[in-house]
Amino acid sequence: MKSVVTTVVTAADAAGRFPSQNDLEAVQGNIQRAAARLEAAEKLAAGLDAVTREAGDACFNKYAYLKQPGEAGENQVKVDKCYRDLGH
Repeated sequence: MKSVVTTVVTAADAAGRFPSQNDLEAVQGNIQRAAARLEAAEKLAAGLDAVTREAGDACFNKYAYLKQPGEAGENQVKVDKCYRDLGH
């Protein structure tokens, strides 16, 4: 994943110029919002198991055939693998 600094410098370089004042202000704003983004990521990560479980339950409820023999949810081992994959 590219950082905002890399993106700004690459764009300016491609245009044959130095980063402008607006470019630098965008970088500064991005850095100032880093703490809020980190907090949001931590909250999402803390709730990952619940979100994963809810998504899996919704899939198995909407597509009931998945619980039939030969399908992804035919036994608990396969169901657990589905939840694991959703978490990834």
